[in-house]
Amino acid sequence: MSETVLTNWINPLGTLLNAPGGIRIGDALKQAAANLELIREPCLEELDQRIGQLDALSSEHGAQPDDAVKLEMYQISNDIHAVAGVVALADLSAAAFSLCELIDRLRGKQAWNKPAIDVHIASLHLLRSSSDEDRTSIVDNLYRLIDSVAPIASKPDVKKQAHASSSDASRSA
Repeated sequence: MSETVLTNWINPLGTLLNAPGGIRIGDALKQAAANLELIREPCLEELDQRIGQLDALSSEHGAQPDDAVKLEMYQISNDIHAVAGVVALADLSAAAFSLCELIDRLRGKQAWNKPAIDVHIASLHLLRSSSDEDRTSIVDNLYRLIDSVAPIASKPDVKKQAHASSSDASRSA
């Protein structure tokens, strides 16, 4: 039988915060918010570019793209999910997560549903270009679309996963 070895983990941020002359938590949060504001515009430009890439891939590769294109679309959607979360666009992040989930389910079934993919891409455009729409209902309808197009036997709650991953990112920031 092996022996359990406990290792004390030292949190580098905690060490900095507790060091004499260190930064207070409130000040660190204000600085982090200011730093995020500095990169907001480039991030928004990147989001628009990535959504455009998804649009182009869907248009160029037709009703049955090869696996490399599907993987590229998944990776781009995952990038959108991450960047949108960083700049506090939770609905856009959730819609991109929904597209990742749809692509993943369709790839698992060795199937493709271009109209469902295109609805997701159009939703990303809509969520990026408008601020007054009922954004929650857009995302909720995307989840319903996934379940109707690519149901799974023991389905996880995709919406909870999307919001949990956004919450996890917030907590680790």
